Amino acid sequence: MKQASEMAIRIADEIKKRSERDHYRLILNEERVPEALGSKIGGKPYWPVGKDYPVDEQGKPMLMLMQINCAQAGLQAPLPEYGMLQWFISLNPELMYGCRGNYVDDGKGFKIVYHETIGENADPAAVPTHDNVDDMLTPVKREVAIDVVCETTTTSVSDGHFNRMFFDIVEEISGVKHGDKMWYEYLGNDDCLFFEKSLGMKRPSHQMLGYPVYSQEEARRDIQRHDTLLFQLDSQYSLASNQALVMWGDMGSGFVFINSDDLAARDFSLTYYCWDCG
Repeated sequence: MKQASEMAIRIADEIKKRSERDHYRLILNEERVPEALGSKIGGKPYWPVGKDYPVDEQGKPMLMLMQINCAQAGLQAPLPEYGMLQWFISLNPELMYGCRGNYVDDGKGFKIVYHETIGENADPAAVPTHDNVDDMLTPVKREVAIDVVCETTTTSVSDGHFNRMFFDIVEEISGVKHGDKMWYEYLGNDDCLFFEKSLGMKRPSHQMLGYPVYSQEEARRDIQRHDTLLFQLDSQYSLASNQALVMWGDMGSGFVFINSDDLAARDFSLTYYCWDCG
């Protein structure tokens, strides 16, 4: 790849500056034994006595993809600082990983559950046993512990706000208006490669609160409404065990978005779930 142009470097530096924010990187740790009350993918979820377990439209128990122990993970506002946050999907074979296209949570294909407190009142008997689950019905293939690290991140080229930010900066620098162009139509091939390298996040990109990194393009129908990335769970293959830990189709990713006001109110009833693959 040739050296990027001075203009491209200047635009990229300004995008990084304007889009910088904290996010939580989720690291799958195969060396640590998953805990019942800990952050993890797969396995049996924490579930308190007396609370109805999530079921799909057929009345069948959902499968937990992930749970995050908020206090243990060190989460800070706007995320919950305590309690347990969980992501469930339906195993209905007519859906694809509990997703009938991209849609808002209707309680039929997926569910985000928040337990405000985690006590000693866990009810293992209330948690259904999902033995011999068809591997094609869930992206999570194994139970694995999650380590959570707070880091600074910047936007990705696939985020739905990227194009507007790019051309706002171009106009400020050069006075050129973009019309209906996409950012990559403005740049030459070498500058495009530079942008994809410098503003593309490394995979796997398991995260909370960052910018979505899609295999294809922006998947939200309303990016103003669903403005906050609650979860991104990527496909990940383990070289240590020589098997997939997570696999969405052909090395894709799953996403859950929420409105920032709903998140502040701890209302997880209108989250938006989608997934894509290459």
